[in-house]
Amino acid sequence: MRFRRLDLIRYGKFTDFPIDLPVPDGDETSDFHLIVGANEAGKSTTRHAIIDLLFGIENRTRFDFKHGKADMCLGAVLENGDAHLEFHRLKRNKQPLQAPDGSSLADDALAIYTGNSNRTSFEREFCLDHKGL
Repeated sequence: MRFRRLDLIRYGKFTDFPIDLPVPDGDETSDFHLIVGANEAGKSTTRHAIIDLLFGIENRTRFDFKHGKADMCLGAVLENGDAHLEFHRLKRNKQPLQAPDGSSLADDALAIYTGNSNRTSFEREFCLDHKGL
């Protein structure tokens, strides 16, 4: 799975904030993105957004202080080989995944991107933070 773009649409302190993650020129086989910033810039919020995007926004989220739970929304463009998906995740129990046009996506639409990962295993394997470092 590869992120081409992460959209912090209404999440935490962010509103309509896209993060482009381009493929390095001429090298489709490897790339690495490191997100850096000052304290309180949103690095941890971005890390949590990736997990919530893939596995669902938690019921007792701490990222609803600017946008209420009913308004929270994340988006992304994902790739896995030839598969490509642009989608949004809303904070809701039924049909939380949507295409950008608002049409509903199947609950398992992300399965080819997340594989056998769950929230805990994904965070352990791919979300390095200061404590984990």
